Amino acid sequence: MTARGADLALEVRNLTVGYGDRAVLKGVSWQVERGTLAAVIGPNGGGKSTLLKTAVGLLRPFSYDTLNLLGKSPREGRRSVAYLPQREEVDWSFPITVLEVVLQGRLVKKGWLGRLGPQDREEACRALELFGLTGLERAQIGALSGGQRQRVFLARAVVQEADLILLDEPAAGLDAQAQHELAGLLVELSRAGKTIIAATHDLDCLTGCFDQVLALNGRVLAAGKPSQVLTEEFVVELFAKHFPKVGAGGEVTVHEP
Repeated sequence: MTARGADLALEVRNLTVGYGDRAVLKGVSWQVERGTLAAVIGPNGGGKSTLLKTAVGLLRPFSYDTLNLLGKSPREGRRSVAYLPQREEVDWSFPITVLEVVLQGRLVKKGWLGRLGPQDREEACRALELFGLTGLERAQIGALSGGQRQRVFLARAVVQEADLILLDEPAAGLDAQAQHELAGLLVELSRAGKTIIAATHDLDCLTGCFDQVLALNGRVLAAGKPSQVLTEEFVVELFAKHFPKVGAGGEVTVHEP
């Protein structure tokens, strides 16, 4: 049974998109219901980031039949969407404090010509408390640990009152404890009614907390529950060229399919 448009956080049908004249994704179709914790997996260059960037308007599709956010056109729905890019795409040396980053979420909600007031600051401080960041309001964002930075961006999404949160490799560079803490936060946000879509390589957390998985490698290879998609045979096929093999003499090679 197909969900109705109003019940969907993301609806994509027959999407083709890329860079210059090179298509990275071809004929992609996917639906994510509201309140879902969904993951996009696949090898590097497979199109995970491309899909997220297209959804938030950073890339213009070559063609598509449907591209809706929260039951609306991308332009109408984008204000209720928060996007957290890969960490290497952020200038961590830029002189901005934790509180200022979170307050950016209020500006997105109000519109960039809106004015911030005491209530906005209170909302930002409450969000920082929610994510265990009280006392770091004046800290420079670049001085924080990887896990703390992700919490700051999630706090920004909360004060923005975003209904759909897109995260590009949110667990990259985090140690095991920080990854599990992040997974717990995403589950809490999902239970609060937020829809989370994360591009990730962290397959261990997928089986425990994600509701839905999309496997991409230029096109949709599989979509469904983690137990349906993350079979040993399929994961080996999807990531084959990333699995090293140790020969009899101790030499390490990478299998090329």
